[in-house]
Amino acid sequence: MAWPIIVAWIHYVSIMLMIASLLGEHLLLKQELTAAQAGTVRRLDIVYGASAAIVLITGILRMFLEKGAAYYNHHIAFHILFGIFVIAALMSIYPTLVFCAGGPTRARAADQQLAQDQFKGFR
Repeated sequence: MAWPIIVAWIHYVSIMLMIASLLGEHLLLKQELTAAQAGTVRRLDIVYGASAAIVLITGILRMFLEKGAAYYNHHIAFHILFGIFVIAALMSIYPTLVFCAGGPTRARAADQQLAQDQFKGFR
């Protein structure tokens, strides 16, 4: 009986964590990053990815634990929300590759700078 409440709580906390990490990335992202700032952006991006995965998993669990998949599949709002989630996930792939997979902000020196063409896609 308590599982739906626990899963819902984890779902909502993960949504708030995902939004907070995106806000943190937005506030830190600028053309010139220090190595420490680049590391913080990488860590925030990892938090964003993990919280997004938890949101997806707990959302699927809620779909089956609460009202059932048939209930949600008949509502257009569910499909719109899931579509927005997928679009946001697809849009976050490139910045994740730049910051987490060894892009220009890899800490090799004290100060780093993003290339102009890479910076345009972020803001």
